[in-house]
Amino acid sequence: MNINKAAFAAYTQLTLGAKFRNHIRNGEPFGGREGQNKSMDFIEFQKALEEDKVVNKNLSRETSKYHKQILEDKLKYGTNVFFSTEIAEIVNKAFKLGLVGNDEYLISKYEERV
Repeated sequence: MNINKAAFAAYTQLTLGAKFRNHIRNGEPFGGREGQNKSMDFIEFQKALEEDKVVNKNLSRETSKYHKQILEDKLKYGTNVFFSTEIAEIVNKAFKLGLVGNDEYLISKYEERV
């Protein structure tokens, strides 16, 4: 399987980046076993994007303010506008497909997380 670097960067933003934010804001665990979330793995994420089907209608929405800000910062301060635009398109698609929970990070494809 080919690894799309922009998809991996989007996946990282939707897992580690959001998890770190929740750790700072709410004191949620970040490292160790208790800090592991139940987000889908990268292969599932890539497959869900390729299938292009809404996974969770209740979570299908526009990109959150938090993730929009990260994407705007990447476009503004990043060195590769094309790559940053690719990441933004993938993150936006993940939101529209209902792959992102209200906690700002990826759901498990088989579990609803609101």
